[in-house]
Amino acid sequence: MDLLVPDIERRPGPGTRSALPFYNPGMTAARDLSVLLAGRLVPRGGRVLDGLAATGALGIRIAAESGAAPHVVLNDKNPRAVALIRANLEGNRIEGAEVLHSDLNAHLADDSPYELVEIDPFGSPVPFLDAALRSGRRDSVLGVAATDTAVLCGAKPEAARRRYLVDVRHTDAHAEVATRVLLGYLARAAARFDRAVEPILAYAAEHFVHVHVRISEGAARADRALANLGFVRFDPATGAHDPLPGPLPVGTIGPLWLGPLADRAALDSLRPAPATGFAASRILDRMREEVALPPFFFENNETARRAGVDPPPLSAVLDGLRARGHRAAPTLFRENSFKTDAPASELLTMYREVRS
Repeated sequence: MDLLVPDIERRPGPGTRSALPFYNPGMTAARDLSVLLAGRLVPRGGRVLDGLAATGALGIRIAAESGAAPHVVLNDKNPRAVALIRANLEGNRIEGAEVLHSDLNAHLADDSPYELVEIDPFGSPVPFLDAALRSGRRDSVLGVAATDTAVLCGAKPEAARRRYLVDVRHTDAHAEVATRVLLGYLARAAARFDRAVEPILAYAAEHFVHVHVRISEGAARADRALANLGFVRFDPATGAHDPLPGPLPVGTIGPLWLGPLADRAALDSLRPAPATGFAASRILDRMREEVALPPFFFENNETARRAGVDPPPLSAVLDGLRARGHRAAPTLFRENSFKTDAPASELLTMYREVRS
């Protein structure tokens, strides 16, 4: 696929706001996975909305690569973006797609049903989530990206409290915390409209968090979704993120989504396509390994420091945990890190034994 994109300076990180349509090459893996999910979840001929389409990269790829022959609607309120989307549709010979010049919240309020709505804003998705959740129908899918990772990861706790209504601090597992903050916010926002969300695939990579959730209706379903929320306390001495059933002490993080980050059946059904890049394929492989493990992970070097030993190879840590009857796997959220069902206290003991 060939795209016309604005000729502006690219910098590392989530990007710089501009009056021009935004294109983030760092989101390629997210678009790869959205295309695969569209092919798996959207019925043939179903309706897909690329709500903040910018250059049209995602909507065009779904139309061309998903195999679902969907009716794709690409929307943006920036007239420059609309002109660029039309040019990119023509340049890639995409027929049948619809282009809208509209405010996303206003369009979602028009009661237009979609099987899949994708929202990829610059920064936080919060301004669009109420409208997206209210417009969702039973078994429809909502894809949400967020690039305000400093807020979600706990580097800006005041902004997190204001924007996501959550208390969060920076921990070793900050990328997973960010993913669970966004899911927790979605679950609470949906419950206000007697709707529930169920994660299909949720992860963090590069400078973004990306989640896909299935929407269902009914107060009972909303209550069950809210039951997956909880609070944790991060212990700097061990690296553990301990659930808190009682009164909340200082340093508490939450409310967070503490349930699974993916639907196992949907995850197992996703297979890389020819256009799927290495980064997206790796996310799928890692998610399959860790999806059944408890929330949060341990970073190898930091855990070794807490144990007072030199860091062992990650493979030795995983082998040691499995030899002791525990489950363990590398995590997609951070290099040289892992998830396990072993208690943090036993983990530190094992590190000392492995190094000895």
